[in-house]
Amino acid sequence: MLKFFRHIRQKMLSENKFSKYLLYAIGEIVLVVIGILIALQINNWNEQRKKDEQLKQYRKNLVAELKTDLKVLDSLNRQREAHEKKVNDYINYYNQENILIDTLIQKKENVSYSLDSFNKSSFTLDELGATGNISLFSDSEKEAIAKLKNTHEIFQYYERKTLDATVDIIQEYVMATDNFYENKITPKQHHSVKDWQHNLDSRQYLLLNNQFYNVIVLYKFQKNMVYPAIRKDTEALMNILENKLDGNYKSIK
Repeated sequence: MLKFFRHIRQKMLSENKFSKYLLYAIGEIVLVVIGILIALQINNWNEQRKKDEQLKQYRKNLVAELKTDLKVLDSLNRQREAHEKKVNDYINYYNQENILIDTLIQKKENVSYSLDSFNKSSFTLDELGATGNISLFSDSEKEAIAKLKNTHEIFQYYERKTLDATVDIIQEYVMATDNFYENKITPKQHHSVKDWQHNLDSRQYLLLNNQFYNVIVLYKFQKNMVYPAIRKDTEALMNILENKLDGNYKSIK
């Protein structure tokens, strides 16, 4: 192509058509500039397309992780309700008049609970923070992401405080019992704690009841405050992301 243009210019010069040569040269320069601009625009389009695809994948990954988080929340909530029921069953019987100690012991043995805290899926959010690719998202998405992260951090702090207090009481209770005997390592029970389960005024029952109280407080805090707040912000972010993916996004105020 360049040889073709050069041949035309040389022909014009040989025929002493300088004015036409000048116009042609200017036209050729304009064409080259236009070609460069088109190439740059195509390159910009390609770069933007790559960013759009990357953003789309980030959104898909986030939606998948948020859905997993909601399932985990549902599972934890069901678990809390089942455990809380057993603790309340013990407490309700303990509060009755003329209770049978053996029945109370059985209800105590039936109590089970977990002290797990909710841990969100954070792989994609961690990557966005590490790479700076959070900038790819719209302002509304970034605000929703920041709000969810803030909710997690606030409730994790207070949840950890309650968990630590419960663990401290559990440890105190464990130290006040004969672990050899309780775990059936030996049939002998230490005289200082012998038959404490048949004495409602024993220190062990006080610690046990305090332990169950803290568990109930923790569960109510998680069920009534932590999980609903996290669910609300999780669903809000997921709604924005899904609408973006569907191409039907409308600003959510």
